[in-house]
Parts: sequence; structure tokens; C-alpha cells
Amino acid sequence: MSTVGTAKQDRLGTTLQFLDAFLSKIENVSNIFAGVLIFGLMCLGVVGIVLQAFKLSTFGFHDVVEFSMVGFAVLSISYVQRVGAHVRMELILSKLRGRLLWFVEGVSALLAGAIVLILIPSSYQHFQRAFEYGDSTMNIELVTWPAKLVVPVALLILLLRIGIQFIGYLRMFLNPAVPPVAIPIVQSPLDQMNSDQPSTQSTLA
Repeated sequence: MSTVGTAKQDRLGTTLQFLDAFLSKIENVSNIFAGVLIFGLMCLGVVGIVLQAFKLSTFGFHDVVEFSMVGFAVLSISYVQRVGAHVRMELILSKLRGRLLWFVEGVSALLAGAIVLILIPSSYQHFQRAFEYGDSTMNIELVTWPAKLVVPVALLILLLRIGIQFIGYLRMFLNPAVPPVAIPIVQSPLDQMNSDQPSTQSTLA
């Protein structure tokens, strides 16, 4: 590749690195919020068990679970997509190398983005109906539209992540020699073990 072409790849890599870092902050916050929701529900469940031991009821517990479970179910999906911790066909991908790997990854990202793009308007309409008609839970009548708004917002963040990854795969397809940026790297179990060893040793030290 010419020097001009390499410079363009470097500029694209720098831009991707900036976008990845910016979106990662949003993903980290949403992931932490999802974790707080899970922890809060666990604490609420413990309180419910203790109250039942004293023959006291926890009125509205199921409503709170219904309201909050949407948040911890979808708020982390973009974070999981970023680190490549979702279900992937790595038995196949680990066998691929070079441009073929980046082509397959790019096509899968494109298909995933198309599916998410279809889901966003539908989930927003679901929120809109709940907002307009005042949908609420059964027992304590919690309004459900904030929980339903979380879904299109989380999907929008996921769409941005998939878009960044698609550009990252396209960059690698055009020039496999450049360092990967803003994309998860497929590692064999042995490679994962070797990459984890330095951090483990430094922690012990």
C-alpha cells in the first residue's frame, strides 16, 4: 500500500480509537447501572425472604422486578458486544485468517446492525404507547414507560457500537497489516491463558 493509503488508514484508526473511547464511557456507565439494578434486586429479594420468615408480605415486589428487569437485560448488550463476550461462532472464526476473517466479521456485523435497526422503531413505538395510555404495573401501579424507553436507547447504543465495529472490520479488510482498533479479537483458549498470565503475575506482585 502507498504512503498516502497508509496515512489514510492511520487517520481512520485514530478516528475509530476516539469514537471507541467515547462510546466505551457510555457503555461502562450503562453496564454499571445494570449491575446496580441487579444488586438492588438481590438485596430486595433478601429483604423479602427475611420478611416472609416473620410472616410479613412484600407487596409490590413483582412489580419492582417487572419494572427493573428490562434495564439489566438490555443496558449491558453494547458493552458485551464491545468486548466480544456474546455468543459467537468462534469455533469457525478461530479457523479463519486474514481478509477472510475480517470479511466474515464485517458481514455478520452488517447483518446484526440491520436487525437492530429494525428493532429500534418497534421498541420506541412500544414505549410511545405506554407513555400515551399511561401503562402501569398491576399491584402498585408503577408507570412502565421509563423501563420501556430503556430498550430503544440501549439498542441505539448497540447500533452505534456495531457501526464502529463494522468500520473497524472494513479497515482491517482493506489492510490486514494495520493494528486492530475498536474490534474484539478472537483468541484461542491458549492465547487467552497466555494473555491473562502477565496481569495475574502483576496482581500477585
